[in-house]
Amino acid sequence: MIFPIKRRDSGAALLAVLWVIALLIGLVAGVSLLLTQDLDSSAARRQIFRSRMMAEGALAIAMNPGVTKPDDPLLRRQISDDEQYEVVMTGEDGFINPNVLLQKEDRETFRRIFRYWGMTLPQADKLIDALIDWVDQDDFKRINGAEKKEYGNNGMPFNRPFRSIEEMALVRGMAEVEQAYPEWRTWFSVYASGVLDVNEARPEVVSALTGASIRLAQNLRNTRLGRDGILNTKDDAPMPDLTSALAILGIPTGNPAALANILSVTSATKRLVVRVQVGDLKRELSAVVRGTIGQGATGILWMSEANPIKDTTETPVAGGRVTR
Repeated sequence: MIFPIKRRDSGAALLAVLWVIALLIGLVAGVSLLLTQDLDSSAARRQIFRSRMMAEGALAIAMNPGVTKPDDPLLRRQISDDEQYEVVMTGEDGFINPNVLLQKEDRETFRRIFRYWGMTLPQADKLIDALIDWVDQDDFKRINGAEKKEYGNNGMPFNRPFRSIEEMALVRGMAEVEQAYPEWRTWFSVYASGVLDVNEARPEVVSALTGASIRLAQNLRNTRLGRDGILNTKDDAPMPDLTSALAILGIPTGNPAALANILSVTSATKRLVVRVQVGDLKRELSAVVRGTIGQGATGILWMSEANPIKDTTETPVAGGRVTR
């Protein structure tokens, strides 16, 4: 005897089949998504690893004693269609090292700098005393200085050389500098050797330290940059010796050796900025190394690595240089 299948039962069975099919589709889609994410994650890790290796390799090339000029072809290379690097090399001695000046208690140089920034002589002398009190190892306050009592016994001053330029902002009296010349941080580096490289220094820094007019200091800069006015290109014309630089600055050259302890035409310390691109990933590695360009680096004084970022622009890369 054959019993007829009720329509209600067939509808329920069809609905159950559809639910099973939907569940299977969901499972397949979920597994596919997980696999895709895993593949993307693996590809991203490979990109990051590759960019790190390229950055460290480019840094090693830049530190090689055979690489003597900032426009050396070895400092920029198109490895493949989607891989390239560029190293920007600059002399760190284009900045003033405040620790060196304070160690020598070079008040006259600090006075020239502060007066250039628009401060009065009494303001400058007061700040110089506070700066010296900050870096010396005793608690004896100079006439216009500041020790623990003036800072409220909150652990300042540190009684050691500055480890960063930002520390200078903590010194009593630096608020007046902030008002008079907000760009003061761009003049200093705690990694500079202490002898100013006039080929790398900005005109205002050269003018303040040497007493030369800003016009002559700008003439020196224009000569150094060459006809295109761009740093680190083939037409650059850096001063070959200090006598040539002093002549452009209008400073008597009777005894250039007397200025050799504060001025130079080379940098014993250099800053290297490595920019790498692997596909749509960019990485930047910066380092300050001690050692004259062309004679090899003797050590890395500071290094920092920017987090890798995806390139979301559509600007093409030309000439083997990473566009940023």
